[in-house]
Amino acid sequence: MHKSRVPIILLISSIIITLAFSIVYTLKAIDDAKSTKPVVYMVMKDIDQNVAFWNTVKEGAEIAGMELEVEVISTGPNKETDIDVQQKILEDILEAKPAAVVLAAVDYEKIQPYAENIMDGGITLVTVDSDVKTDYPHIFVATNNIEAAKAAGEQMGLSLQGSGKVAIITHFFASTTAYERQKGFIEGLEKYPNIHILDETWDCNSDVELAYKKTLEILEKYPDVTGIFGSNEVSILGVARAIKDSGLTGKIKLIGFDSNEEVVKLIEEGVIEATMVQRPFNMGYMGVKKAIEEYYNKKNVSEFIDTGYVVITKDNIYEPENQKLIFPFKK
Repeated sequence: MHKSRVPIILLISSIIITLAFSIVYTLKAIDDAKSTKPVVYMVMKDIDQNVAFWNTVKEGAEIAGMELEVEVISTGPNKETDIDVQQKILEDILEAKPAAVVLAAVDYEKIQPYAENIMDGGITLVTVDSDVKTDYPHIFVATNNIEAAKAAGEQMGLSLQGSGKVAIITHFFASTTAYERQKGFIEGLEKYPNIHILDETWDCNSDVELAYKKTLEILEKYPDVTGIFGSNEVSILGVARAIKDSGLTGKIKLIGFDSNEEVVKLIEEGVIEATMVQRPFNMGYMGVKKAIEEYYNKKNVSEFIDTGYVVITKDNIYEPENQKLIFPFKK
């Protein structure tokens, strides 16, 4: 009788142990699910490590991720002109089903269906730097490019003392930032009727070397050009190098957008007259912050958040606040 009880006791013990392990495993799974961080994809226009602007956007996004305890995955094409690459990235992200996407669209129209598919899939979308053509409500975090470019135009007018001939080199024709900056720059020069803007606009296709070559073409074709506008970091660098190599430093006034260490040096040397410095760190940081707010609030609103800009010249480049803006990660 005693012997027959042993298998029953062992069976009951085995069941209890199995149940205990099952409960522990289930509780662990629940706990793991609770501790899993929301994922935010930061989809940039360019992940080239040599472009300071996008490196700073990425830093801002990642710091916001650490503060908000979300996982930020930064990605994007190797070049701003790779529209098809960004389209494929957005297709893959849709399959991954993250909490949110922060997007800088390489093309205003061609990225539209991919961005709308993201939102149709229940994924929060916030755009930064460059918006996408859509009627879907979403937050857009960026510089007011028309206003900043107006300031660039006015700076050009002052630098040329109200008369001269000006050429424009944009960074990528399909980008809203290129279009808006060209528009704003022209508007900024309207108060200077004696400054002639060349009818032809050159596009460097987001390539420094091409911007360099285009500048040499302009200088050969229009030797009486007295000013050039470069619409971003890539274009202003190419133009500046061409002006310097042609021995025209100080003779041609160069106004542009963005900054990095080389741009700062070229301002110090007098090759670049002024640049409109944006706040890319704020774009990345606010992009992730707003995306997570929208994700938790379960709603989509239309809002434009202007991150601002500062006109940087040789006269104000060493002001402490401007140094922080130009070199946000240096102490």
